[in-house]
Amino acid sequence: MKQTKKQTKKGFTLVELLVVIAIIAVLAGIATPLILRAQKAGARTEALNNAKAIAGGLVSFKTDKGAYPCAYTREQLESDGIDNLPPGEDANAYLAQLVATEVIDSETYFYASGVKGAVKGDDIIGSSDKLLARGENGFSYIMTEDEEALSDVKSITPLVIAPVKSGGENPIFDGNPYADYYVYGAVDGSGKQGKVGKEGQAMSKGRDSLFQTGTDSLFGDEIPIIKTPTGIN
Repeated sequence: MKQTKKQTKKGFTLVELLVVIAIIAVLAGIATPLILRAQKAGARTEALNNAKAIAGGLVSFKTDKGAYPCAYTREQLESDGIDNLPPGEDANAYLAQLVATEVIDSETYFYASGVKGAVKGDDIIGSSDKLLARGENGFSYIMTEDEEALSDVKSITPLVIAPVKSGGENPIFDGNPYADYYVYGAVDGSGKQGKVGKEGQAMSKGRDSLFQTGTDSLFGDEIPIIKTPTGIN
């Protein structure tokens, strides 16, 4: 007697397929925030290292020129024959003095990873429209009124900072690029970080705000003015 085997067709049923899709969606929903958080932490670390490098350059520049980059040092450099400084009174124009004097040897140190509009510098610096061009600097520069250089007040006083949405006397920070953190380079040449508040303010341990004023503040009697970079946000 001849026996035959019943053939069965293998495959997913519609219900099984939907279950698999649902599981994948749940796992993706769990993994995506973790991945984004890790990416932002990495971007913050890179920006923190760059802020430290810029701060070190500013300290060296002041030692050599007698002040941090300002209108006075610009005149000094131009009288020495440096003619590629970008015009204006934004952060790019002032921080470009560090590159023009070779205190900092690459535009890439001014890159603020994760910030919208920021690009790594191409190190083409031969003309005023190429040196630290639009987007090649992601850091805001801190000065005082009348375009004067900031004075050394405390070792942790910030000199450059990111990511800033709007500058002036009451800067607003963007908490998105670095997962509600900001980074800055300080007077002692170090890199530091802090939390961005719900209203975009730079929070500071033991202070209402990093930019509060008064004799007990990080800026002493000076009123800090935040010069924002061009091409960011």
